Amino acid sequence: MTDWLKELIIKIKKSELYQKIEKYLKSQPKKIPLKQQILMVVLLVVSLDMAMYLSSTIKGEETELQRITKDITELKYSDMNSSALNEILKAQKVYFVVDTELNVNVILKELNSSKEIRDIPIYSITRNIEHELIKHNVNYQWVKEDEMARGLVILPFLSNHIFEILFIALIIFMLQSSGMLLNSDKFTVYRAKEIKGNMEDIIGYEDVKEEIKHLVDMLRNVDLYSKYGIEDFFNIMFSGTQGTGKTTMAVQIAKELEVPILVTTGNIETGFVGGGAKVIKSIYSKATQLATDNKFNTCIVFIDEAQNLLMKRGQSREKWADDTPNELLTHLEGVKTIHDVRIITIVASNFDESNMQLDEAMAARFKKKIHFRLPNEEEREELLKHFLNKVENREEQINVARLSKAFSNTSPRTLQTIIQEASLLAIAKEEKVNDEHLMKAFEVVMIGKSNRKTTKNREKERRIIAIHEIGHFMADFTQTMQENEFDIEKTKEKMKVIKISSENISRVNALGYVLNESEDILLSSITELEKEVKILYGGVASEELLFGKENITTGASNDIEKITRILNHLFIETSAYSQSKLKLDNIDLLKDVAYKEMEAKAKELYRETLTLLENDKDLIEHLAAILIDRWVLSKDEIFEEIKSYKKI
Repeated sequence: MTDWLKELIIKIKKSELYQKIEKYLKSQPKKIPLKQQILMVVLLVVSLDMAMYLSSTIKGEETELQRITKDITELKYSDMNSSALNEILKAQKVYFVVDTELNVNVILKELNSSKEIRDIPIYSITRNIEHELIKHNVNYQWVKEDEMARGLVILPFLSNHIFEILFIALIIFMLQSSGMLLNSDKFTVYRAKEIKGNMEDIIGYEDVKEEIKHLVDMLRNVDLYSKYGIEDFFNIMFSGTQGTGKTTMAVQIAKELEVPILVTTGNIETGFVGGGAKVIKSIYSKATQLATDNKFNTCIVFIDEAQNLLMKRGQSREKWADDTPNELLTHLEGVKTIHDVRIITIVASNFDESNMQLDEAMAARFKKKIHFRLPNEEEREELLKHFLNKVENREEQINVARLSKAFSNTSPRTLQTIIQEASLLAIAKEEKVNDEHLMKAFEVVMIGKSNRKTTKNREKERRIIAIHEIGHFMADFTQTMQENEFDIEKTKEKMKVIKISSENISRVNALGYVLNESEDILLSSITELEKEVKILYGGVASEELLFGKENITTGASNDIEKITRILNHLFIETSAYSQSKLKLDNIDLLKDVAYKEMEAKAKELYRETLTLLENDKDLIEHLAAILIDRWVLSKDEIFEEIKSYKKI
């Protein structure tokens, strides 16, 4: 460590300010972690050093060279020549100022005036001159020129402290990241008059709107509700999959209530201990300020993607791990203060209590819990009409009813994305948006874009893929025919297939696929799930029938994963085949037995799938050849080929 730094540290440690800060840090070791203490001390040391430099410069403390060059009168060396020595010997004091190029400026001091002889080569200043000066009792001194001495204060400051400035900038950045120096990027404030639209723009969710109307009415009629013992405003918990309108609803609540809303996300951890808690504290401090300025003395805090804050505490060994949710809990308590403001907190998450445990204390703070389900078929139809109304270049005869059936299990945001993707497809083809674009967009959004390059020149692989995908379809077709007493028209109506493709979808790692309409199914029977298993087995079963057991490929790995999930649900999660009807996840003895039964059922269903497809091997070959040739077969094309082949 350099001497100047040692001296600086000693000086700072002796200062009253440093001793106060040190005393404060020692008194609160749990609240301020060691890393942050070190950062603060280093920042203090460097800041004080810079402050001392600036104060000394600003107060007018001059360098030696600045003092001796006041009121200087410049003389040319060429004018002085032989008389130069005489001029020097007459001076009271002589300064020889050496610059970086070893030129010398001679400054002569006489009472209150100064003269200067500039740019004398250093070799001209001989030892004889020094001897003459001594002989005549002339006081002289050699000075190294400070090139910045006559410049602005900021220039020498920057020159001498550039590394310290950069170091301070780094520390400030780290403190900002830790939440100790919070910036406004952690949240966004919206005032009611800035929010577009209204509650009626939200399609469906009438049950949710009813809850919100109660909240609005409660704020506007405080006296009435207080007579019924309702005085405290409640916090609200939104749950549901992404894109179901939770953020839109929260913002519209603020508009209905005519109060500001502060929007943030649950991803507020900073990477430093205590950072997230400081962010929470800052958010509610700002909310209190906003509420104070509002005529209802109310502000809404909306925390999106808050699942990490809602999970059960105490699961980590680190004492600081729960600091952020603990800080949030203190603000959710709703303790009345002198500010007399109301802060309504709305948290939104995709929290799934089936695989995550909700913290009990956190759950108790939210008196209203509202689940945002996916829209039903009727709501999807209304949403499609709403989004399509914004598309001017569209066909008039778009079958919205059919599309709403096909687009099941999609959120409002996904439906909007599908229509935007359809518009892009239409623009590329220079056409108006139509049903074909919308169905293709649904496919792109839900499973990804397809391509033919991966398998274009690989005939063997293409044949295996075609056999596999036709096998899925035929397992579905044969079972549905049996259910509808072999009526092919009823079968076509009942089957949800949209198309069969031998194109590659890289996003889901599929070399081919069968695209089906999904249904809004809330409950499934054992028979329906067994049918689904046979359809999934149809791919690998058709490979075995046509290529032999030893030649089946691993292309069915995704199908096997889905089958395992279904059978695990039937045997382990619901004990569907057992009289006991127990959830066996944590009952090892019974679970082992259930796994053996599950394996036996899988063998049984696979054998039944082989039997289903046995009589249609030739038809599978026929349809696969057409699929190889065309790459894609629509539902109508498939059924036309089957009717022609079977002569129905």
